[in-house]
Amino acid sequence: MFRRCFVAYSDKILCQDFPHARLVTMNKPKTLNALDMDMIEDLLTVYQRKHTDPSAVYILKGAGDKGFCAGGDVVSVTTDKTNTVGRSFFYREYQFNYHLMQMKAAHVSLWNGFVMGGGVGVSLPGRYRVTTERATFAMPETAIGMIPDVGATWFLPRMNSPALGLYLGLTGQRVKGSDLVHAGLGTHYVPSEKLPELEKALCTVEDANKVEEVLDGFATSLPPFSLQEHLPFIEQHFTVNEHTTAAQIVEAMKTAGDDNKIAKGALKSMSAFSPTAMELSVELFRRGAKLTDPKDAFHLEYLVDMHLCKPGSDFIEGVRALLVDKDKSPKWNPKTLKEVSPEYIASFFTPVSADQVVWHPTKNRVA
Repeated sequence: MFRRCFVAYSDKILCQDFPHARLVTMNKPKTLNALDMDMIEDLLTVYQRKHTDPSAVYILKGAGDKGFCAGGDVVSVTTDKTNTVGRSFFYREYQFNYHLMQMKAAHVSLWNGFVMGGGVGVSLPGRYRVTTERATFAMPETAIGMIPDVGATWFLPRMNSPALGLYLGLTGQRVKGSDLVHAGLGTHYVPSEKLPELEKALCTVEDANKVEEVLDGFATSLPPFSLQEHLPFIEQHFTVNEHTTAAQIVEAMKTAGDDNKIAKGALKSMSAFSPTAMELSVELFRRGAKLTDPKDAFHLEYLVDMHLCKPGSDFIEGVRALLVDKDKSPKWNPKTLKEVSPEYIASFFTPVSADQVVWHPTKNRVA
């Protein structure tokens, strides 16, 4: 088991060991603990030690009080002209995401503040996700020309309401607080003022089988699900079949009426987001719902990623417009959903080149 000690694997990943638990802190509060390549490598190191011991307990949190983890460092990925950063970043990030899925040890993520994109990937695959009233969840990738990834191809179609999963993936809409437990994204709702006490209780637990009992002891009853009244509409229009497209969903939102809050918000977002990324998201959701092994979800996402990392892609353009130059006027190509053909979408699911690396859950990537 662990020794009682404190270790800083880097200034960005802190690790404190207790006899039966390991507390890991993502320590980059100025960027809301956004993941970079070094952090991913450190997390892989921290988690792969002792991870086969089912009596171990891992607790993951973000430094500061504003964010658990607000995503990944996509600027470094998209501004690298050689694409070596993108190839390595997504490859290793997905290895960590998949590793969490396979861990026998209990894993508890403390969601307090923003939980977005890459932050979802380092927590949702674990066994427990504690959410506070300050937690804000989103998968906002389509806004920058990217796909909902980090295993979203697997977990969005398997939410309590799969249609809600697609709605969140396509529109980037946020879910907060106790609603995360209602949606099946969080597992326990705990007031933020109780987090320090909960953290202490988890770090000093002597039996991993008692973790759920500890969490249940701190959890409070849930207020009503704020999205409950909107679920029928969401399930009517965001349920995927063999012929569903993002273009069809947008048309349905246009005819729903200005007084429909969900339709109005979805239409505003989808009218601004990358047409290619939205259609790719629908196709990944469709394929993901049929999968029987989460490894295959990461294979698909990595295939698509390598296309999106090419010069001139919507991902490169979206990051430029929204995060680098910040002119907020991305020039999508194609410009409209109607111009995105099924053949074009299918091309993203083939290798970029004959020598493209195939994602593997454990093997080191070959450049």
